[in-house]
Amino acid sequence: MLRHLKVPKFKAQEAKKYLETKGALHEDFLPIKEDDFVFWPVKFEIDGEIVERKGNPVVKKSRDYRSHLSSEIKELAPKSFDIFGDIAIVKMPEVLMKHSGMIADALLISNSNINKVALDSGVTGKYRIRELKLLKGPSGFISTHKENGLLFTIDISKVYFSPRLATERQRIANKVTGVEHVLDAFAGAAPFSVILAKKGCYVTSIDANPESEKWARINFKQNHVPQSNYNFICSRVEDMIESLSPFDRVIMNNPMNSFAYIESLRDMVKLGGIVHFYYIGSMEDQLTVVNTFGADFRCLLTREVHPYSPSSSVMVSDLERVNSTVQIINQ
Repeated sequence: MLRHLKVPKFKAQEAKKYLETKGALHEDFLPIKEDDFVFWPVKFEIDGEIVERKGNPVVKKSRDYRSHLSSEIKELAPKSFDIFGDIAIVKMPEVLMKHSGMIADALLISNSNINKVALDSGVTGKYRIRELKLLKGPSGFISTHKENGLLFTIDISKVYFSPRLATERQRIANKVTGVEHVLDAFAGAAPFSVILAKKGCYVTSIDANPESEKWARINFKQNHVPQSNYNFICSRVEDMIESLSPFDRVIMNNPMNSFAYIESLRDMVKLGGIVHFYYIGSMEDQLTVVNTFGADFRCLLTREVHPYSPSSSVMVSDLERVNSTVQIINQ
């Protein structure tokens, strides 16, 4: 038997708030409704009419989708997956493909916010797009994703977006303390750009994928970013270098191919400015990053963003420009 606070129905929510304030509400049990009364389970004696009732325990639903699979499949099924809006994005080895339908069903059962499941076969092509196959749910890969109080609507079969970078995007936004001019060199659908422009920065977003521009403009608009705070350029970044002036902050989020752009983009950082450089590697690669940028830069921080493979991760190094290379011409 468990102690319950008996209150009239019309005072039920008021009583609940009172119990929560006192820390007395027993959250492992549900309230009981009888006639015109509600009985709130309590951890200890509290002022009011206390009665004994058989507790009605909360049945906690497991969020581990693998609990709905046979032991044989569960052992091989991936532990983690991405969620974009109402779409679960999952990778799986070839040996599991014959069970992909069962795995998709388990994901849908375990996550009420998911409406469809997509198989991710990797990022391919010059636009770095996920190769997706729909396993379960309505056709199409357009969804709206909530992140850090913002909304991002994207067709993820046409533009790359990583939900795993949510913390990283907020981290960068938190570092901005004033009005800055920012270059988002590989913008995609512009999640970095949106959060920074929303904070008051003037952002130049560059991406060669026409679909990126389409969805980026939708995302700027639906997050109420003033048009004066952003400029999206559909182009390869290397083709725009000569027309750009140095920035206070440069975001180089192209982990698979980032080292190839250091030489061209390092001069886009003002003296005292910061570049956020993303790459595939480990903490041991920090020295390589610093040496490649050269003596004009010092490393402020290197951290793991998220695992990429059993032996590597997506890493980020924040580098500050501490010297400005000035060419002197003798006349």
